[in-house]
Amino acid sequence: MAMGAVGRFNAILRQSISLALWRRPRSPVVLVAFGSFLLACALSLALYALQDRHNADPGALFYADGLHAHANYFLCVLVASWLASWVMKRPALWLTLASMVALIGIGWSALAGQVPIWLANATDAQLDAWQILIGLGVVMAWFRAATHLARDTGIGRRSMAVFVLASVLAGPWYWRQDAWLWLLPDEPDEAPAVETPVAVAAAPKFDPEALLYRQPQLLRQQIATLQAQTPGRVDLYSLGFAGDGSEAVFRNEVAYFSELMASRFGGRGRNLALVNSPDTVASVPLATLSNLRSALAGIAGKMDRDEDLLFLYLTSHGSDDHRLYVGLDPLSLDQITPQDLRAALDDAGIRWRVVVVSACYSGGFVDALRDPRTLVITSARGDRASFGCGADSDITWFGKAFLAQALNQTTDVSQAFAIASRQVREWELAQGQTPSVPQFDEGPAIERKLQPWRSGLAPAPALAFHPTAWAEAR
Repeated sequence: MAMGAVGRFNAILRQSISLALWRRPRSPVVLVAFGSFLLACALSLALYALQDRHNADPGALFYADGLHAHANYFLCVLVASWLASWVMKRPALWLTLASMVALIGIGWSALAGQVPIWLANATDAQLDAWQILIGLGVVMAWFRAATHLARDTGIGRRSMAVFVLASVLAGPWYWRQDAWLWLLPDEPDEAPAVETPVAVAAAPKFDPEALLYRQPQLLRQQIATLQAQTPGRVDLYSLGFAGDGSEAVFRNEVAYFSELMASRFGGRGRNLALVNSPDTVASVPLATLSNLRSALAGIAGKMDRDEDLLFLYLTSHGSDDHRLYVGLDPLSLDQITPQDLRAALDDAGIRWRVVVVSACYSGGFVDALRDPRTLVITSARGDRASFGCGADSDITWFGKAFLAQALNQTTDVSQAFAIASRQVREWELAQGQTPSVPQFDEGPAIERKLQPWRSGLAPAPALAFHPTAWAEAR
């Protein structure tokens, strides 16, 4: 009996492989028991876990909670198969159909999981289109299975059976794709779902009027230290912008960004920073809209605007009406809109740009910044929060994933985004947060500038992140 059961499972496995490839099985229909369905589920889960382990970052650990979505999917397969068998008037083939559905899904599920990795530069719309095509492929395989099991049943009943399968399994199939089983144990401090800047109650450590008066001089001093561009070579100029002065996390992030650009990306001597922090007002220009415009104009005056590249990194809180928070109490500073940022870049005349906006709802900046010669990255979609700020944080989640981890593994910005997006999603899943959905928008011409720049970089070791005093960071 045991060998007979094994033989039946092997037969249905071979048939399911053929059906998954839209081919008609040559062997006749076999009846299987519940044990074969359990074996099909176990094989499907094991191969999913192996694929997920292969794609996970080094050091990832098994995450048992991810099994819930898989168990729910297999339960829905049973229900959907029973209903479909009833529609086809083949109730005796219920478990046979359920086993086939579970086995057919293995290859298609693996393809659905790999497409976002293979197409790291694709837009959300392009990825959605691929997922729809994969879903249609699965439905076609199910129709082949229905035809194999109930060939003498009319096409109407078979079509209705497949419709039942698709209706019941569409949601569980979708949720299963992101039910990862391997996650990194490193879990950053949890952030509130909605960021609300907190005013500094203590008296300022500076004279506000004198500070504003010194800004043009501070900025001129910083711009004067910038090295001129090298003719015939793509030079990188970088500018960091830390908008909220009430939390050190943004200052830390810009300090690390400046050091990373200098040490790993050939930007030493060509980086500026604008920071709102009571601890840096004496030496670093403020992160204000007017200083941003002046800094960009100063960089443009040092670079070859047709040859060189700007890497602009802005980090702060963001609002749901797509404004980047700028504040250092008790100063009253203008907030930055997507249109403000685009105008500042255009007015400076800098053609080749990599712009990263790390803030809640920062996806609202993408449309305004879109340009053939611009690569735009945001830490969240236009209707989503991002996480990791607060008085207890040293760096935001996206800053840690993109700067401290991804850009220490690769000098390819698009690859770094793919690495960081997956890492942030893993942290969000572990913390039970709504996905932030970081955004990536690459103009059709910018890669032609990034490639020769990358090829000219000298090899450099990874740079460990640690909160540093500003003088040490620069």
